[in-house]
Amino acid sequence: MIKHHIDRLEKLLPLKVGEDCQEEYETYLKLEGAGEEQFAVLEMKYGVILPDDFKEFYRYKNGSGYHFHIFYPSYGEGAVSPFYLLSLEEIDKLKAYFCSEDILLSEHFEEDEIARLDKRIRPYYGNRKWLPIAQLAGGSLYLMLDFDPSEHGKAGQVIAFVHDPDFIYYAADSFAELLDISNKNLEDWEEIDY
Repeated sequence: MIKHHIDRLEKLLPLKVGEDCQEEYETYLKLEGAGEEQFAVLEMKYGVILPDDFKEFYRYKNGSGYHFHIFYPSYGEGAVSPFYLLSLEEIDKLKAYFCSEDILLSEHFEEDEIARLDKRIRPYYGNRKWLPIAQLAGGSLYLMLDFDPSEHGKAGQVIAFVHDPDFIYYAADSFAELLDISNKNLEDWEEIDY
């Protein structure tokens, strides 16, 4: 299901990696995949069922290595930013303090701002059923699997938490769609740089 997206990513990366991040790219190439026990631990701890496409990718690579950007998703009003994929261990560490409690958007935003929220996302600022999977270096943007969507959404959809100004955006229907969008954006990206 997701193999062709992985193959496409692996063809694009060598064409886009600049000289200053060759070491990070070499580290990425050596990364191994995650095992079934690691998925089971995360699922049990957070009460979620990880999507098959997510697991398929993670069986191939357990993250992308620290600060090696492989995801270039679109979110918000057409913004595109580079993200590195968190390992399952990094997901668990980040989840301990990020989106560890349910916080309604109404606690931070006015009604007219909340009205801008995509109808597939519940009106939360933080949610225990959001699982961060990717991060922009510096931590101001996160991609998350949403396991508590609205009635218009789908469990496992991907959302983006953007800091300053803070808001939650819809990014993709699934992890596979996220990777497809990302690959299209990566094709147009000049060079992976830090």
